[in-house]
Amino acid sequence: QAITTGGVTYREQPWHKECFVCTGCKKQLSGQRFTSRDEFAYCLSCFCNLYAKKCAGCTNPISGLGGTKYISFEERQWHNDCFNCKKCSLSLVGRGFLTERDDILCPECGKDI
Repeated sequence: QAITTGGVTYREQPWHKECFVCTGCKKQLSGQRFTSRDEFAYCLSCFCNLYAKKCAGCTNPISGLGGTKYISFEERQWHNDCFNCKKCSLSLVGRGFLTERDDILCPECGKDI
């Protein structure tokens, strides 16, 4: 239908505001932060739940949006705030660490493994 007022342009195509919605939850995206994948628009929540890697510490999605930093080691990722020694909770960002199965340990806590 014709757009008479309040339209949205996305990828050089006109949309009614009420028709420009998240592919996942169908929430209106006009005026909201959103992203896309494979030509489909998603709200940030749906995009993170569907496509973002999960933190090995807290299991929440790592969005990487807004310059969020994260640690990646082998097949796992952590939010910077979650990359801590399993035993003493010392932040391991920028430090050496050891692994014991799925746990990460500071050198002090891991010296006996």
